[in-house]
Parts: sequence; C-alpha cells; structure tokens
Amino acid sequence: MTVPLVFAAVFMWAMWDPTETLEDLPVALVNNDIAAGTGADRLAAGDEVAQTLLDSGALKFDAVDSDTAKAGLAAGDYYFVVSIPSNFSTTLSGIGGKTTAPALISITYNDNNTLLASSIGDSVMTAIRAEVVKGTAGSSVKTVVAGLDELSSGIREAATGSGQLHDGTSELSAGASELAKGLQNELVPGTAEAADGGRQLADGTGQLASGLTDLRAGTDELGAGATELADGIESIVGGVDAKGIAAQLAALKRALPNDPSLRGVVDELTGVVDGLAQLSSGSREIANQLTDPNADYRSGVNELVAGSIELNDGANELSTGLGQLNTGAQEAATGAAQLADGANQLDAGAGELSAGLSDGARQAPELGDDVAQQSLADLLATPVDTKASNVAAAQFNGPGAAPLLLILLTALVPLIVFMCCKPLRASASQPRRMSLRTWLRRVAFVGGVSLLASAACTAIVWVALSPSPDPAELGKTLLMVAAATLMHTAVIAVMFAIGGYVVGAVTALAGIMLQMFTFGGVWMIETVPGLLKWLNPIMPMTYVREGFISSFNGSPGFWSALVIVVGIGVVATGVHLLLVRERAPHDEPLAAGSQPA
Repeated sequence: MTVPLVFAAVFMWAMWDPTETLEDLPVALVNNDIAAGTGADRLAAGDEVAQTLLDSGALKFDAVDSDTAKAGLAAGDYYFVVSIPSNFSTTLSGIGGKTTAPALISITYNDNNTLLASSIGDSVMTAIRAEVVKGTAGSSVKTVVAGLDELSSGIREAATGSGQLHDGTSELSAGASELAKGLQNELVPGTAEAADGGRQLADGTGQLASGLTDLRAGTDELGAGATELADGIESIVGGVDAKGIAAQLAALKRALPNDPSLRGVVDELTGVVDGLAQLSSGSREIANQLTDPNADYRSGVNELVAGSIELNDGANELSTGLGQLNTGAQEAATGAAQLADGANQLDAGAGELSAGLSDGARQAPELGDDVAQQSLADLLATPVDTKASNVAAAQFNGPGAAPLLLILLTALVPLIVFMCCKPLRASASQPRRMSLRTWLRRVAFVGGVSLLASAACTAIVWVALSPSPDPAELGKTLLMVAAATLMHTAVIAVMFAIGGYVVGAVTALAGIMLQMFTFGGVWMIETVPGLLKWLNPIMPMTYVREGFISSFNGSPGFWSALVIVVGIGVVATGVHLLLVRERAPHDEPLAAGSQPA
C-alpha cells in the first residue's frame, strides 16, 4: 500500500502548471529578414521583432541560423523553431499598397520529440504575437485608411493628368523636332546663301561705286578738254562772219551761171560755214554738259556717283545683316536641336511619370466602401501573424504520435505478458538454486512473446495513424523497438522477482507512469519539478526516446542511445539471474493456465 501511495503523491506533485517554468524551454529563433528601404525610410522589422522575443523572457530563445535550428529541432535540442522570413520587412512596408496579408512568423514543431510542446508552444506564441502587435487598434487605423483612400483618388487623378501631359509633351517633342529639322535643313542653308549673295552684292556695288567715281574723274578731265576745244573753236570761228559769208555765198550762187558743179561747190562752202557755226555752238554745249553741275549729263553723273556710294553702303550693311542672320539661324538651329532634345527628354519623363502614376493608380487600394476600408484597417490592426507547421503532428491520429506510442507499448507489452504468467520470485524461505537451463527457457519464452506482441502493436500503430509514420531510418526504428522491449522485459522481471505478482505489477506500472513524467516525451523536462528533472538521466525511457528521436528524424545519437538501452537490459538480466538462482525454489508449480516467466 505504501508504494502506490508514494507514487500517487508523486503524480499529484507532477500535475502542476508547466507554464510557470517556460522561460527555461529552449526554442530556436531564426531571423532571415532583409531590411526594406534605405536611409530614413529603412525598415528592419525582423530585427525589432527578434529583439522583442529575446527580451520577452517568455521562452529561452536562442538566436541561430536556419541550418542550426533545423538540426537542433531534429535532434530534440529545441522544442520548436520560430522563423522570421526574408520578406518580413518588405511585407510590412507594403501595407496600404500591394500587401494584402499580414507578415507571417513561421513556427515549426516536431511532435516526434515531445507531445505537448506544440500545444503549449502555440499558446505561448499567441501571447507573444499579441505583444508584437500591441499598440495598434483597428478603430484608430481606420482614419489612416480614409486618408489612404483620398491619396488613392489623388493618385488616379494625377495619373489622368499625367497622361494628358504626356500627350502634350509628345506633340511638343514632335513640333520641336520638325522645327529643328526645318531650321537646320532649310533656314541655315538659305541664310548662308543669302549671306554669300550679300557679300557678292557688296563687292559689286563697291566696284560700281569705284567705277562711277573713276567715270566722274574722267568726265572732269573730258570737260576740261572739251572747254579748251570749245574755246579754241570759238577763237577760230569767232573771227569769221558766218552769216555774212553765208549771204555772200548765197548771192554768189545766184550770180553764177546755172552750172551744177559750181553751184555744188557753193553749196559745200555754205555747208562748211554752217558747220563751223554749229561746231562752235556744239563744242560749247559739250563742254557745258561735261563741266556744269547743273547740266543734265554732269548732274546725272554726280547723282549716279552719290547713289552708287549709298548703294555700296547699303549693300555692305545688307551683307553684314545677312551674315548676322546666318549666324543667328545657326544659333537658332542649335537651340532648336537642344529644344528638341529637351522636349524628347520631357516627353520621356512625362511618359515615365504617366506610366508610374498609372501603375501606382492600379496598385493603389480601392477603398471606396466601408468593407474595403475595414479590411485594410484589420490588416493594419494585426500586421503580424503566425503560421504554425509540424514536421510530424500528433493530434488527430497524426504520425507524430508514433514515437510516444512505441515507447509506451515497449513498456506496457512486457508488463501485460508478465501479468498473464506466474512470475519467478526470490524467496528467503527456500534458498534452493534454479538451473540455468530452466531460467533461460523461461526468459526466452517471456522475451519472445513480448517481442511478438510489440511487433503486432507496432504494425497496429502504423495502420491506425494517418498518414502512416515515415521515419527517416525504419531499420533503426524497428531495432530500437526490439531493444526497448527486451530492456523493459528485463527490468520488469527484476521488479516481479523482488515484489511478487501484485507488488511487482503495481511497482512496474507506477515506474512506467513515473517515467512518463520524467523521460521528456510528454512533458518537456524543463517544466517538471526539480526532483523529477534529476530522475530524467536515470530513467530507461529517456534513452529509448533519444533512440526514436534519432531514427525518426535522421539525427545523430542513435547508437549511443542503443548502447545504453542494451546495457540497462543486460544489467537488469544479470540482476534477475542472481535473484532467482540464489533464492528461488527448485520446482515451484505453475498456476493453472499460466506459463513460466
């Protein structure tokens, strides 16, 4: 009666609140987040969340990389892994724009290691998530959402205006290009030709003015000669009475006989006299025309010279102006080309602005109704959420329950086999010795039946769980099932040998229950009372669990666990042999329907 009471008290002691010691629970923390933005807009939310988790003290977080966390979870060094993804900051920075779902923090459990770590970890992470998003409320964020809606409308209007601007800049660009081509290809060559013509005209008018000046000088010389000639003619003709001579010749002609030859001579002489008079008058007129500035010829020459000088001055001014016009046309062509380039750049910029605003308008959230606004408000109120996954879930008949079931079955099956048989028991009243052959026969019988029963139970586990367990190393799993079954058979045999059928069965069952609290497969060993923690290294199930963790997860440590399990079985078998061979009766009768054990 004492043993069950003691174990009952221990069990009651073990049923305390495990959440009081969760700060000792080793959990891997992986921060893969890449900061978003630069400068003042840089957001490194992953670092902030990681520091919040480390400072919270809710769990014993260990900041490691992904590979270390994965290996630690497989080896059972960590109860679960908390991972901050690489796009965590990017997702948070996009809230109100392209982000439509909260930034997720991934939590990875593995029920192959410990049954309750996932459920307790889930409740703890729920509280931590609340701590991360604390301070944000949907009611206050909705004001921001309304502002975002107005901003979205403004962006769409700006996108429409930028499209119109782009149309205008396209026309401006086309016009500037045409202007540049016209100036370069038509105006500049025309003004160049005009400038050349102007220079040629100026040269011609200069030559004309020079020639006319020479003409006036020649006229002066000719006038001087003509005056001298007129004076000479007058001096010669002035002493001749032309009229008297003409009258005498006329009288002579009348007096002459009607001789044609004589009359012809008189006519000729009369003509000579008239010519002398005309010569004198004409030479004087020529001299006057050449020298008198009021004369038609001389005044015309003077006016022509003056006009040619003015014409030359105007031609020179025209040539200079045409040269300046050509230079201006070239500068205008260069400026037009620059204007065309600038217009093209302006058009390209307007196109990019239009495209960017159009993309922004398309990406801007449509928040015109209360439902859409409330949806984004909820997102802003809970920008961070958690996403849990389990390498091998145990709930709802999941494959993660297989290690715990196999550990429990390898202990219960030998106990049930022993309870179906009449066990050997050490006795001080009859110290006769049992033969080794008899002992081996009974041990082989119980061990064989236990192995067969464990194999059948293992097959049932594989069929009952859905999906079926898929250990990384099936051979090692089956080897550990066999070794754990034989080890428990040996340990339970010792208890039956010492305590007998009733006390041995109760003691063995109490021992199994005690191990359920201390081996770490159900309750995390960090959460149990201090005394039970001390029992963990000496409990056989502890090493059976380590072997199954290794075989199911493919982590190191299987062979060391197997050696310890086999060693415990060998030691217990040796103790059992010593107990029954030294104290057991030689030929104790079997109970009806029972087999020796």
